[in-house]
Amino acid sequence: MRAWSPIYLSFALTLAACAVGENSAGDNFTFGGPDGDQGTNGDPTMGDGGTVDDTGQGMTSGQSGNDSNSSADGVACIDGDGDEYGEGCAAGPDCDDTNPNINPGMGEACDGVDENCDDMIDNGCDCPEDGVSGACNSPTDLGTIEVGGSMMGVVGTIPQEGSLDWYTVSFPAPARPGDGSPTISFAINTGDSFAFDVVANECDAAGMPCTEGGTGGAAVGLTSWVFADTDPGCCTPPMDSMVPWPNQIYVRVYRTTMGASCDTYQLQASR
Repeated sequence: MRAWSPIYLSFALTLAACAVGENSAGDNFTFGGPDGDQGTNGDPTMGDGGTVDDTGQGMTSGQSGNDSNSSADGVACIDGDGDEYGEGCAAGPDCDDTNPNINPGMGEACDGVDENCDDMIDNGCDCPEDGVSGACNSPTDLGTIEVGGSMMGVVGTIPQEGSLDWYTVSFPAPARPGDGSPTISFAINTGDSFAFDVVANECDAAGMPCTEGGTGGAAVGLTSWVFADTDPGCCTPPMDSMVPWPNQIYVRVYRTTMGASCDTYQLQASR
């Protein structure tokens, strides 16, 4: 029997907008890719032990044995481990057709095994450990930012493409409109290799709405983000309930470049 196909996440935008951002050049990051590393958290939509990992990419599993199917060009696909890679398969050949966790679509797990079939073991694992959480349900806390305050994150790395670093930051405001302008930006972005998304809840798949920048009106693919509480339509009844002040938000950082890399970034939050 053939394994279950990958699960794809879809973005859903349900809120109105009050954030301003800037697009990150060359951002091709998407959620719901074909295959990915096994996740490290227990969230049902982004976690591990199941079908979707921390990167939002699908995780396939399969039973052993020869599984022959047809590829897009009609050639018989021989997929012995059910990961959709194999001789004659549309996804491409597999370097180990007995293990569904080893194929060209996987990421390196830094465990002495070449998971992604690039003939390099643990490539990218030589970068210094930065201590930033890669789990969406236990993000690294940048702290609480009051008016006039700012906070710098650590200098981070994301050695493997497709991986995420997760942060949370709070901009408390007792009333609307809120004081100050909550802002997140890169203090360091080596080679313009990084972008970030701003989401309203931990492990959220959809970026917060924004009126400028981002992608499709969502705060994704950014290098800077500012919440401007200046639009009267955003801050007076009944519209105030539709545009929440960012008392606590979540930020996921990722690389926009391919392959292993020890390029560095640093987030700065201010108000």
